[in-house]
Amino acid sequence: MSQGDKLQRQFDALVSGFVQPLVTGGMVSVDRPLAPGAISYFAHATSTDSLADHEIYDALHRQASALAPIRNVPWPDRDLVLLAMAAYDLVLITDPKLDRLFARGHREDIGAWVAEIIDAVAPPNTRADALARHALLDPLPALRRKDVVAKSWAYTYRFIGRPTNSGLLTRPIMGDFRKQENLIDIETLWSEVDAKAGLQTRRQLRELLSRSPVTELLRLDLCESFRFGLATLAVLSDDAIRGGVAREIVARGEWKAAPRLGRALGDPLLQHAPPAHLYFALALCFEVQMTATLDVPGPALPDRLDLSDRDVARYAAVLPAFFDDETMLDEVRAFDDDDRGVVQERCARLASALPDGVLDEVAPLVRRCQRPTPRGAASLSEVRP
Repeated sequence: MSQGDKLQRQFDALVSGFVQPLVTGGMVSVDRPLAPGAISYFAHATSTDSLADHEIYDALHRQASALAPIRNVPWPDRDLVLLAMAAYDLVLITDPKLDRLFARGHREDIGAWVAEIIDAVAPPNTRADALARHALLDPLPALRRKDVVAKSWAYTYRFIGRPTNSGLLTRPIMGDFRKQENLIDIETLWSEVDAKAGLQTRRQLRELLSRSPVTELLRLDLCESFRFGLATLAVLSDDAIRGGVAREIVARGEWKAAPRLGRALGDPLLQHAPPAHLYFALALCFEVQMTATLDVPGPALPDRLDLSDRDVARYAAVLPAFFDDETMLDEVRAFDDDDRGVVQERCARLASALPDGVLDEVAPLVRRCQRPTPRGAASLSEVRP
């Protein structure tokens, strides 16, 4: 078999065995690791399974357009394929076959390949690119491995992350088998690999998510060190994406995201960001609070509002800081009287619960930020870092 044939087979396995079930909700399969150099072939390859490509495109477009309007998604695309390759290898690295004596050390090679693949991914530069990346990676942390233990009076068989051999288990001579199934989430598997081999796969997941700023914003639970980097701020400069992200943060739990958002607002580097960039970070926090307030009856605050955590308090202070700043009041003047009253109620409750000094920390950021001049409709689909 020629090298080209081998690479085509690997590409088909990536598309049909991994990406398609990942984005459509099936069972992913991984076999041989994908080396970084394979992208030179993959970037121009076409899957032999046209149905898989069609289903991937439809799934990516459906999930992406749920956040913001787009006409199409760039599948297949070099950066999307690189993200898929890194995700594939990160799943493969949990394979228990790699624990075998002759395979020891192979995990380190795969980990090095993952790092190299991630480094090759460029920042997104269009709305469709940013949203397609999210549609591809968002299901990854939800993967689970199914382990099956089948026992009869004479034998015990273990199928760790692999389908059971139905022919073996149904032989009458073996007797009746009792099967016990156990589902283990991929995050637990990565933690086990890190503890066993010290590969820092969870850190690599964090690096992978950073190449998809929308996913990073919506999976802040996996991003302990989240900050408003240039790629993230560039994506948030798209009003439609920012609004979609705000709605999704609220749907997934505003106060789950609050500590990470507040911590990012305290990043010293943000203190020196250009006023327009600073605005995009603050506007996201503001819009999340507006969405949480106006999408449900009442100010949408916990019954027992606890702002003793400095990071949570910093996030909560954004709304009072906006109301205290004359230039930012334009953000709420368009609301009707009822909505404005509910927002003001939330604002007052937050302000009264803030620890000393937090509002003084956030208010200068609000005063220094500057809403950029609205762009023409023709450029709204562009996201430029």
